[in-house]
Amino acid sequence: MQTVLWDEKFSAIVEKGSFDDFKRRAEAVSSEVYLTNLKDAKKIFYEIFKRENAKNIIAFKSELIDNLEIDKISKDMNINLFFEGGKKEASIADIGISEMECALAETGSVIEWSYPVWKRLVSAMPNVHIALVRSGRIVKDFETLFEILKEKFESGHISFITGPSRTADIERVLTIGVHGPSKLVVIFVEEEM
Repeated sequence: MQTVLWDEKFSAIVEKGSFDDFKRRAEAVSSEVYLTNLKDAKKIFYEIFKRENAKNIIAFKSELIDNLEIDKISKDMNINLFFEGGKKEASIADIGISEMECALAETGSVIEWSYPVWKRLVSAMPNVHIALVRSGRIVKDFETLFEILKEKFESGHISFITGPSRTADIERVLTIGVHGPSKLVVIFVEEEM
């Protein structure tokens, strides 16, 4: 299932948010944030895969992921890449890569519409989640986002992902990565496709 829900909504009526607002809020909750083009995004992937010593990667297929040639990068680096699977593949993955529908500047969150279970596994199971967002899809605030949802949302599951997984359930001690990825990398890709 491709990222089609949002396409026409971002062309005209959406009050766009600022990358700088998003970045400031996302970095405040320990996210790593980039704004780049397709060519330089590929370099960022090489750096992250090397830094994380990735052996297994899972990804949810999309046009943006195809254009970034994740399959070629993983092959060059001798990394296993899975575009489909289940809990078994997700449980051994070092990195998950998925395209988000948009980003919310007001909170530094990325928004994932994920009817397929595989897409939710990709963003929730690996230690590192790389969230890809088209640069023109930064929504200013909740009001604008809810206008999009009210008009276009059909069914499925929407996740607001804000930084790496955090909990203070155990004796009120903040712990990172217990209920999901311990690292969130958000890469905004400038629309040149």
